[in-house]
Amino acid sequence: MENKSIVAYSDLVVRINELKVQKKMRENELQITFNAVATSLNLGSVLNSLTHQDKPMEFAKSGLKMALSLISGLLLGRHRSIKGYLSSMMVEKFTTLLVDNNLITIVAGISSLFKKTNNQ
Repeated sequence: MENKSIVAYSDLVVRINELKVQKKMRENELQITFNAVATSLNLGSVLNSLTHQDKPMEFAKSGLKMALSLISGLLLGRHRSIKGYLSSMMVEKFTTLLVDNNLITIVAGISSLFKKTNNQ
């Protein structure tokens, strides 16, 4: 940004108009950049990009593992005592093995439970 000497009122008006145009251009660039960042951080677009990949079952496995980890941590008191932490870690390891080996069976069982509750 260069400093121009202003000696007359007309020079001042011209300079103000130049700065207004620069300001408007920078605001537009900033808005475009912000929209791009907001879109990239949007949870829906992240989920859509993950589910359109070749491995949707891996996405389901990781979601189920995180949910089971949260539930076991809450039920067994992971943050309350050492005993609770160790027991929740053991349960988490067991459920991880269970999910890795039997995901399709688990999903089928859960969907059948939802079908039964919807029919009643």
